[in-house]
Amino acid sequence: MPDRALRSPDLGYRAVDREIATLAIPAALALATDPLYDLCDTAILGHVGTAQLAGAALAARLLAFGYAAFVFLMFGTTAAVARHHGAGRHRNAAQQAVTAVWIAGALGLAAAAVFALGGRTFIGWIGGTGDVARYAWTYMWVSLAGLPAFTIVLAGVGHLRGSHDTRTPLIVTAGTVALNLILEIVAIYGLGFGVGASALGTVIAKWVGAIVYLVLIAHTVDRAGASWRPRRSDLRGQLVVGRDLLVRTAILLGVFSAAQSLAARLGTAPLAAHAIAFEVWLFGAYATDGLEAAGQTLVAHRLGAGSPDEVAFVARRLIVWALRLGVGLAVIIAVTSGVSPRIFTDDVAVVAAASSTLLWVAALQPVNAVAFALDGILVGASKQRYLAGAMAAAGVAFALVATTLGREHGLDAIWAALSAFMVVRCASGLAAVRRSGSTA
Repeated sequence: MPDRALRSPDLGYRAVDREIATLAIPAALALATDPLYDLCDTAILGHVGTAQLAGAALAARLLAFGYAAFVFLMFGTTAAVARHHGAGRHRNAAQQAVTAVWIAGALGLAAAAVFALGGRTFIGWIGGTGDVARYAWTYMWVSLAGLPAFTIVLAGVGHLRGSHDTRTPLIVTAGTVALNLILEIVAIYGLGFGVGASALGTVIAKWVGAIVYLVLIAHTVDRAGASWRPRRSDLRGQLVVGRDLLVRTAILLGVFSAAQSLAARLGTAPLAAHAIAFEVWLFGAYATDGLEAAGQTLVAHRLGAGSPDEVAFVARRLIVWALRLGVGLAVIIAVTSGVSPRIFTDDVAVVAAASSTLLWVAALQPVNAVAFALDGILVGASKQRYLAGAMAAAGVAFALVATTLGREHGLDAIWAALSAFMVVRCASGLAAVRRSGSTA
């Protein structure tokens, strides 16, 4: 942004808001579309049976730990690519994408092996028993073939985001989600298959997406004159950045898995209700996470271009956007809380419990939105280690509230603990931005 824009608040707001909109809106739509993989599975299997729904939900939460543990591939690649582009080093930006793909493929295969060996045990740890455990294992076993595809997609999205392109990921995600839905409808409603067919449709769709990203990266590598051989320095740099982000994400998924486990111990109906509420929570999270994507790109690009004075201004605008979006989502979720669970199940007990829990989900939306925007700002500013520490503090808050309230408060105790978790995340992010000033 030019100096003139910084001196003129009106022009500055308009310029930065255009940048945020250009990046965040397609990213938000793509991120909000991505959970439709699980939402489709939840909706279709919910009409097949409650045990099938609960089993798939358990497996999905465990697999989500594997997926999200490697989200640093997207975050780290976005920031690295954006900084290189900001400094005019376009060949180095392409090389970062190549490095990310190699790391993604290796980690995806390793994660699949871990789940293949320990999946049944993991399902038992989070409360899966009987038919629920059997369906969970079926869903997980089939889904493992898609883990490497998912990690490659993360690297590809990070590359495009860092290149200021969030529209292509939206197109790819929308296409693969539509493919997944078609495959599931044909396999389950048309051919009468069950949980395994639901997972297989998702696997096929994810590999289609991964191939698209590999082709796009190959074109970028050719144009920039980069090499498909990863450089040792790039590998080391991305792994160092990924270490702190991995710690942060492991805590995050640990909290979500603990919440899932607590819900499983309440019974099948509460677990299914929690699964519905959590899917809606994730949908809102991905919708607001577009601001996190914008924050990563805009902050890293400005720092790479040697314009740190613009970062504080960008941060303020992102927070304003987050508050507005969070309030809007809160109203929508609260108003529809009485009817939206019926999309997923006909079980009266599950609908009643989910409707009540969705009010917690609605109340959290403004806090979530600001927390995610702050995460993007801090990742773009290379504050990954601080984010890991802040996530640890939030995890302690979750544990304290969940332990204090106990099982007798049911799903309310779980969601009160999740609320404390998100409030601490938001507060710590605000504190970091205020302390950092222009370097936040």
